[in-house]
Amino acid sequence: MFKFKMSHPLPLRKKIVWPDRQYYFLTNSAYLHYPYFRSFEQKQLVLNFIKKLSVNCLIPIQAFSILMSHHHLMFYANQDQQVTFVKRFLKNNISREYKRRYKIPYKEFWHSTRVLLIRNEKILSSVQGYIHGNLLKHKEVASFDELYQSPFSSFKYAVGRHGLVAAKELVFRVINTDEDAGGGVDLSTLS
Repeated sequence: MFKFKMSHPLPLRKKIVWPDRQYYFLTNSAYLHYPYFRSFEQKQLVLNFIKKLSVNCLIPIQAFSILMSHHHLMFYANQDQQVTFVKRFLKNNISREYKRRYKIPYKEFWHSTRVLLIRNEKILSSVQGYIHGNLLKHKEVASFDELYQSPFSSFKYAVGRHGLVAAKELVFRVINTDEDAGGGVDLSTLS
């Protein structure tokens, strides 16, 4: 029998400290980009947990989009631990409820989670436009009218706040921004 002895201990994982009273951009991507959220009911499952975050947990939601293989969320965190809470709340509840209702093809459910701190008003506006228009970017809807009608995008709320012309402009400015393989965005590319 072999005993393995490490010559150097593994470094301890540092706790991430998120600044208080800031906006954050969260992306959760499904394992291998599998389209777990193809149907209306499957997307509604995600939306229900986003609504619970807002209503039950009092997390202010600024923008959201729910796509077949990932979702985006912009939220405001008063305290740093709320960032970790939001990540865990969505991932754990969505995957648990999904597995309860549907068969899944893989042992893993999530591929990656990315959280980015939004550092200024210009980036805040760009990220909102990016999230509002994400269904259009990925061609899950074909027009701004369909985007407005979709319950799986916050575009309708942007129209209510800013008017249709301003909301469209917000989306147009960032609609061609590229995502990496995990659905993440380099915030420096958002103008």
